[in-house]
Amino acid sequence: MIWNVFFMFGGVAVMMFGMKIMGASLEQVAGGGMKKLLGRITTNKFAGVGVGVAVTSIIQSSTATTVMLVGFVNVGILTLAQATNVIMGANIGTTVTAHIVSLSGVGSIDIGAIAAMLGCIGVLMSMLIKNQKIANIGSILGGLGLIFVGLEFISTYAKAIMFVSENVPHGWVKTIFQADHNPILLVLIGLVLTALVHSSSTITALMVVLASIGILSFDNALFLALGSNIGTCLTAVLSSVGTTTNAKRTAFVHLLFNSIGCLIFIAPIWLCKNQVNSLFASISPNSGTQIAVFHTLFNVVVTIVLLPFTKYIVKLVCLIVPDAKKPVEKPDFMYLDDRLLSTPPVAVGNIRKEIVRMGEYAKNNVNDAMQMLLDINVDKTAEIAEREETLNLLNKNITSYLTKLVGKKLSDEDDRKVGSYFKVVSDVERVGDYAENVMEYSLRLKESGLELSKDAIEELTLFLEKVNHLYMIAFTAFDDRNTSLLGQVKDIEEDVDDYCAVLEQRHLDRVKQGSCSAQAGSIFLQTISNLERVADHIYNVAKSIKSYRTVKENVI
Repeated sequence: MIWNVFFMFGGVAVMMFGMKIMGASLEQVAGGGMKKLLGRITTNKFAGVGVGVAVTSIIQSSTATTVMLVGFVNVGILTLAQATNVIMGANIGTTVTAHIVSLSGVGSIDIGAIAAMLGCIGVLMSMLIKNQKIANIGSILGGLGLIFVGLEFISTYAKAIMFVSENVPHGWVKTIFQADHNPILLVLIGLVLTALVHSSSTITALMVVLASIGILSFDNALFLALGSNIGTCLTAVLSSVGTTTNAKRTAFVHLLFNSIGCLIFIAPIWLCKNQVNSLFASISPNSGTQIAVFHTLFNVVVTIVLLPFTKYIVKLVCLIVPDAKKPVEKPDFMYLDDRLLSTPPVAVGNIRKEIVRMGEYAKNNVNDAMQMLLDINVDKTAEIAEREETLNLLNKNITSYLTKLVGKKLSDEDDRKVGSYFKVVSDVERVGDYAENVMEYSLRLKESGLELSKDAIEELTLFLEKVNHLYMIAFTAFDDRNTSLLGQVKDIEEDVDDYCAVLEQRHLDRVKQGSCSAQAGSIFLQTISNLERVADHIYNVAKSIKSYRTVKENVI
């Protein structure tokens, strides 16, 4: 009996590992599409539900989706109302696993055996084929194979446990799994088990197998499934600790939604047990299939019932989780959150947004520093110092975030992006350093009581316009990953270099004519040198996209 129990739990471990591998590989294959789906969420309720179904069907974990949504709301990408609609769809999407599991052993063709063989082929594909996309498809098949191998272990050794128990007094297995238990107790058991393994898909799949071989009664499985839907919310609730108020509310929306759904279903199932059994028996003679159908039907019906009341659910959650009494400090990140690391394609896309935001800080510092130089009566030292501190924090934290992301399983393209972003962040930070230099030049000019000549001011003004034009085109190319703009970026950067040489020559001419003081002239030369270096770093930002996009590709 003990060895059979060990083998059965080993089967559970293999099944869970297979789910993890299959979900991660599906995410790699469909990550770009999933990222676009999440980016297109609107206030349309049905669109939000559809996105939730699609994304969770890919990663096969409503918990993971909700944790990801907590991250999105925390960094301000989604509103609480938008996240609520996606959560409703996520509950439906996570039921796909149960239907896959219910296919095993159904019909004359052994789907489990075929899946196991495909898993073997998939493992060979992932090990022997260097093409990343094909290798990921192999990993999907390998994960699917592991799921069915694990299911076979569970089924085989659960039957052995059943056989042994039937030959000992009282048949304790039947007493535990088939006797009529208090529905509330079963809901609590389902809740606790799911909270422990962090996956309602795993618990539901296990119930499907045990019901299919006659160990778990259909009645008990229904209440366990209801509890499982609540238990899957607890991980997201825990992950919301330390986040913004709206992020906490996102986690509680999932908990409230599933709890209300459980309350809606528990009484009718309890009171109309015979009618419920007859209904699902008419759908399929297999108890495992019946549970899979119930799991989907439960989430679909609850979504239909509660979807019109989304705004009221949001208001209720806002009462449960009130606004913080003390203002929350603005995070260094606007688009990044450690919760997004579980979905690398989304995290990589958001790093790009964070770098673009960082670039805005650097550009504003350059312009403010130049304004101080051109109009010595303007003092923007405080604003520049504050932005420079933010730039340094962003440089440090984005680099740290990129380091964490390197340890994740990334597609070839995302891996190259992450590698290029290390250099891009450094380039943007250097732009901020040159802005500080220009600010210091303006302070020196003011302290010495000197002014730049009218010609020098006009030349620097035009130079700054060229640098700002370069910035606009370069960061557009970087943000859109648009390689067709690189030729224009290169032309503008070369124009900046040429203009720098022209200004150096004009300065020499003014020195020869005696119309420029030595100290003011030194500041002028250092300023155009710093602006030329700013242009170099901006050009590097745009040029970085060549490491992961080909010239033929345009906007993705």
